[in-house]
Amino acid sequence: MTDVQPSIAGERAGPEGSRSGRAGKAAFVGTVLEYYDFSLYGSAAATVFGTVFFAGSSPFLATLQSVATFAVAFLVRPIAGAVLGSVGDRIGRRRVLVGTMLVMGVATMGIGLVPGYATLGAAAPVLLVALRVLQGIGASAEFGGATLVAVEFAKPGRRGLLGSLPGTGAALGGVLGTLMLLAVSSLTTSEQFLDWGWRIPFLLSIVLVGYGIWLRRHLPETPEYRRAEEAGATVRSPLREILRTRRRQVLAIIAIVTAQTGFGYFYIVFVVSYAGGEQVGLSRTVTFAALLSAQLAGTVLTPVFGALSDRIGLRPVIAFGLAFSAVLAFPFFALVRGDWPPGLFIAMILANGVAATAIVAVAGTLVTELFDPGVRYSGMGLARETGNMIGAAATPLLAVQLAHLGAGTWPLSLLLVALSAIGGLGLLAVRRRARPVDV
Repeated sequence: MTDVQPSIAGERAGPEGSRSGRAGKAAFVGTVLEYYDFSLYGSAAATVFGTVFFAGSSPFLATLQSVATFAVAFLVRPIAGAVLGSVGDRIGRRRVLVGTMLVMGVATMGIGLVPGYATLGAAAPVLLVALRVLQGIGASAEFGGATLVAVEFAKPGRRGLLGSLPGTGAALGGVLGTLMLLAVSSLTTSEQFLDWGWRIPFLLSIVLVGYGIWLRRHLPETPEYRRAEEAGATVRSPLREILRTRRRQVLAIIAIVTAQTGFGYFYIVFVVSYAGGEQVGLSRTVTFAALLSAQLAGTVLTPVFGALSDRIGLRPVIAFGLAFSAVLAFPFFALVRGDWPPGLFIAMILANGVAATAIVAVAGTLVTELFDPGVRYSGMGLARETGNMIGAAATPLLAVQLAHLGAGTWPLSLLLVALSAIGGLGLLAVRRRARPVDV
């Protein structure tokens, strides 16, 4: 593997130093919106969409169909992420990120307006899937682009911390999405919630969209990209360059992100459905509250892990998250299925709020250390979104089917161990001591 590319740390004082705070805020708000959207959709797919959009199906089939609509957005993300990333490497990060936020916002509000199956029949799930695909296109370049903006504006010695801000925004976005669903669920009857209550959080995303677009329109281009552009270091076909010279890095990131997103959406989508279904039988309010507690823990710990990576490197932090996830794989279900009510809360906080958070906090910064500025957005889009497609689309669907085998929870635990192993192989492929560096 070629050497990790250092950032160019000159010109950090003065205007560049002051802009790093604005860049961090712009990155943070964008991923708040992205994961507000995805948390809403994932939780709604697990608890609401089977009834609203797939009426008449058996409980198992309705759950599988609704979770499949969640997964479908990830199928378009590798292509969309690679294309939008390539555009970002040619014309700059800022303009792409304004567009991604607009697309995501329109799609999310649209989902809140789609009539159910009782009104539109088969056209209702078709419209839902179309908007979900549009949401996926917007999200395909959002997290990666936000991470690049944060890291490329970062001051020396703070690339890990600043690079964790999109992950912090993602965790907070999940908190806000779950909190909104929990609030609406608590204030409405089951009939009202299924009829119109679940739509309110989707429509309220317009507030985040407006603020995020305003922030990004006033953000200058990143200093690292500008210097690469001025030095002629950008390339006409960044995707071709990535595939020709950075194949090992691409495969390593795909493996790490497959594990990262596989863990995240296993807990957000599958476990919420599993704990609230016939297997465990907890109430919708309890399952949302447990998810919320894990997301709150993740919000607090993400910048902690980011700052830690500035001291000990990126690989040890990711390795901890992978190892802890494997250790928790079997005890997790013992806690969830036990008669002790706080078990689900403890399991979700440890698994999603701590173990999975350690990985997501620094994985984005790792990508920026493996690619040159002129091809970095393309590398992020291609590698990260391919991992997203595999981990986030396949894991919840596979988990739903494993849960209905009647073989107990051990196949689900083995799935979590397998995700840890996949991520570990990717980490081994990053042979250098991956650590944020500044010159």
